[in-house]
Amino acid sequence: MTISSVTAAAGTDQAASQTKKKDTLTQEDFINLLVTQMRFQDPLNPIDNNQMATQMAQFSSLQALQDMSESLKNMAAYQSSSSNLLVAGLIGKTVEAAGNNLLINPGAVSEGRYQLSRPGMVRIGIYDASGQLVRTLDEGVRDTSRQKLVWDGKNQQGANLSDGDYTFQVSAVDEKGQSVSVSSSMVAPVTGVSFENGTTYLQLGSAKITVSDILSIL
Repeated sequence: MTISSVTAAAGTDQAASQTKKKDTLTQEDFINLLVTQMRFQDPLNPIDNNQMATQMAQFSSLQALQDMSESLKNMAAYQSSSSNLLVAGLIGKTVEAAGNNLLINPGAVSEGRYQLSRPGMVRIGIYDASGQLVRTLDEGVRDTSRQKLVWDGKNQQGANLSDGDYTFQVSAVDEKGQSVSVSSSMVAPVTGVSFENGTTYLQLGSAKITVSDILSIL
């Protein structure tokens, strides 16, 4: 292979590497095309005025769309910042949110709530952070109104459990012994707020929820 062949091949590779694929027409590209078209137009057959006006209108539309896109981005960023500030104001407030967490703090046990799809006999199991059953509560027959889970923070033997995070599981059966579906929620203070990958999370003990999980602010 000759030196000239190698040089030509290298030049071809370099040109290919510098070629950048473009999927959209930018404002600068539009202006360059318009100027080039005017430079190389046939003097005996110049660009029609109507055609020129149409191209200028397209240029104006492109500029307006770019400005609108930038404005929408700025608006979205502003709304996101405002929402984050509002959510941060929930720290220290007690909320009810979808979930089944319970929290024992010094001198206090958080509240849980549940609701049956139809009347039934209710039993509640309370579990520690390792998933071990520490207490069973027989609630008797409950209707479909919203029910409160009140727990004293003690195990089945009546001993006080250590502070920390727990969960509860509600099961219910109707008079025919058929399983009844149950929805549950937790009531706890918001202890922190975090922002991860564009999503805002609220911290309730070890539970991490989104704003959409909040059912009410108490």
